[in-house]
Amino acid sequence: MDTEDNQSPKNLINIITFNVRATKTVGDDGIIPWINIARANEEILNLIEADEIVIKEEAVMLSIDYPFENPGSFWLTSENGYTRKQLLISIRDIFLELSKKQNIEIDALDLVALDVYKTDSGMIEITLDIDL
Repeated sequence: MDTEDNQSPKNLINIITFNVRATKTVGDDGIIPWINIARANEEILNLIEADEIVIKEEAVMLSIDYPFENPGSFWLTSENGYTRKQLLISIRDIFLELSKKQNIEIDALDLVALDVYKTDSGMIEITLDIDL
């Protein structure tokens, strides 16, 4: 593993949440505070504030560990920063690819939030808050 991958300390600078309008009423407000990774194509249509730019940097590192045996880090690049929708699509694509390689079922994985960190060198690193 590169020393660049292990920069520390990291400072939490943002928590990005994913709220979805329920197609079937759940609770009083009909808002679900997570998005299912495997069903992201359908749920993205009801994603609240989907097009809001939540990260302004052009390059970020996405670190994924759970539920995979071989955790990994993935560079994402975008000239205009990242919206919730762009991040969700990137995460879904990575999870689909990893689940095929490692034969892991992702249907029950819900993405609750993204924790956004800035390292001492200024690099942006994102970790995932996933529930089963």
